[in-house]
Amino acid sequence: MEIAIGVFALLVGGIALFFQIKEYQKNNKIPQFKGRIGIDENDGIVTKKLFEFVTKNQGKIIFIDIYFDNDKNYEINENSKFCFSYYFDAREKLIGGIEYLIDVKSGDDFFYDNRQASKRLKGNFKIIGFSGPQMGWFSVIMKPVRIEDI
Repeated sequence: MEIAIGVFALLVGGIALFFQIKEYQKNNKIPQFKGRIGIDENDGIVTKKLFEFVTKNQGKIIFIDIYFDNDKNYEINENSKFCFSYYFDAREKLIGGIEYLIDVKSGDDFFYDNRQASKRLKGNFKIIGFSGPQMGWFSVIMKPVRIEDI
């Protein structure tokens, strides 16, 4: 009888541990966004989804893996910020848009591919600032986060 109670207690403990681990993994998952951004044949739907994703995850660490449609919308400026921006609607530029600023420092851990064929940005970032609209534009400030620090 004692063996049966011991086996039963061990079984219940194992099941409880399984569900605790599952709940921990669900709560500690880093939000991810992947896709090609820009004003495309879908009227920039993916670009708008990136804005909604960033808005929903303010102050959090996120993972993004994005491709750019063209090379006119991004640059590394004189303040060592990687910038990219998009209008909400390319046909009606006066209604505003979104500007993303990534504070770049020496040794930061993110991937940027500047080849003509790929134009890709990939990495973990923390959203440290969000403001707007100011004259129709929103600004999002992010900084790269090393995977080891997560």
